[in-house]
Amino acid sequence: MENPTLDRYRNSEFLQYMKDVLELVNANDVDVLQLTAQRDALATLTSQMDNLFQQEQSSGITQELIELDARRDKAFMGIKANLEAYNYHYDERFQSAARSLLFNMNNYGSNIPRMNYQAETAVIDSMLSDWETETDLANAITTTALTDWIAELKTANEAFNDRYLARISESAANPATSFTSLREDTTDAYKTLTAHVEAHATLGSNATHQELVNEFSVLAKQYNLTVGLRLSSGSTETESSSASDSSETEEDQS
Repeated sequence: MENPTLDRYRNSEFLQYMKDVLELVNANDVDVLQLTAQRDALATLTSQMDNLFQQEQSSGITQELIELDARRDKAFMGIKANLEAYNYHYDERFQSAARSLLFNMNNYGSNIPRMNYQAETAVIDSMLSDWETETDLANAITTTALTDWIAELKTANEAFNDRYLARISESAANPATSFTSLREDTTDAYKTLTAHVEAHATLGSNATHQELVNEFSVLAKQYNLTVGLRLSSGSTETESSSASDSSETEEDQS
């Protein structure tokens, strides 16, 4: 049976995967299949995760973070687009200035807007510090006339960090079970359930167990393919910009 690469799933993907597994199981008589206890354990944890996910999605600060992240991404991409355009400028001074800034930018990564929240904040802060303190880069900014763009990026990045810290404070003031611990417990419950299904499929005589094994395998393959394509392309959907997804393990893209 193909196993899901759960550690690569966003919170939303992980949650939906567990819901899909439960739907497959619940389409059958779990008592007859001797899976009631295992199904109930997974269902309880999935419900807790769903409630926590909805709470985080409804946070006013979470929505602010989504908007501020989009704002700084637009500023970053605007700066990059301007610099790339200057590569074709007829004046060598503009070409040289743009190349210097692009070289420094690319040293921090090829897809900065797709980094997780904290990483993007730190990278932009470090990059802008270089541009302010290194003479050749500061001169390049003057040459390319990108002062206003850079001011917008700096303002947006600082505003994002302020609200991010506010969300941390909000979470600390209202302690709840973390997504990380819920994911770990839910993963264990999922493995227990599938192990029972596979054991029954191997040792038992009810063909439904093998059907479930096949269905789990197809489901995992589909999710793995979707997540693999997302990671390889660096693409994100609207939901994936949410704070809950980007802070769950601090490795997913903002």
